[in-house]
Amino acid sequence: MQWFEFPDAPASAAALAATVAQRLSAALERDGRAVLAVSGGKSPVPFFHALRSQPLDWSRVLITLVDERFVPPDHPDSNAALVREHLLQDAAAAARFLPLVGDARDDVAELAAANAAYQQPTVAVLGMGEDGHTASLFPGAAALADGLDMARSLPLLAVQPLTAPHLRFSMSKAALLACDSLILSIQGAGKRQVFDQAAQGVNDSLPISHFLLQTECPIDVYWTA
Repeated sequence: MQWFEFPDAPASAAALAATVAQRLSAALERDGRAVLAVSGGKSPVPFFHALRSQPLDWSRVLITLVDERFVPPDHPDSNAALVREHLLQDAAAAARFLPLVGDARDDVAELAAANAAYQQPTVAVLGMGEDGHTASLFPGAAALADGLDMARSLPLLAVQPLTAPHLRFSMSKAALLACDSLILSIQGAGKRQVFDQAAQGVNDSLPISHFLLQTECPIDVYWTA
């Protein structure tokens, strides 16, 4: 695990965008294609703005989501809507986008379709909640054990959080650790405290700990004061 500190959101966003672009570029040279999985919420927006003008062959990049709320694509809480508005612009408009949810009518059918269409990410950028959740692997959720099971074969699962609205589709721990690299982006003293606690030992009450204390996939942490 590597730790990077930044004084403010613009500095962190610029550094994170440069790192992600470099890793995608390396994948394009090596494999001819690259897949980026991003997280939703308000925190990634500066990063999206910094990334979307990076000089990549975006036509060979597929962008998908680490997790998504089971809501229609025009819903205010849709991560897909956030990505379309803030990331799939400028140079990145040439990228292909693979959302996880369609019209949000049949969760069983749409989860099956999302698993069938799944593309393994090269790079995944994670966030973390004040409760220690990452992706939509929430503490206390009935599906948490399934999501953390490294023997799970399907990359995506449905999760109903106890403390947040909407059913979610989420990448599993096994799918996330199959990426070439993981990056965790967090902001503020509160999340720093949660991070420090999670880094002390693996604990299902802080699901992020399962990603910090593992050796399957390198993880970088970008923290903004």
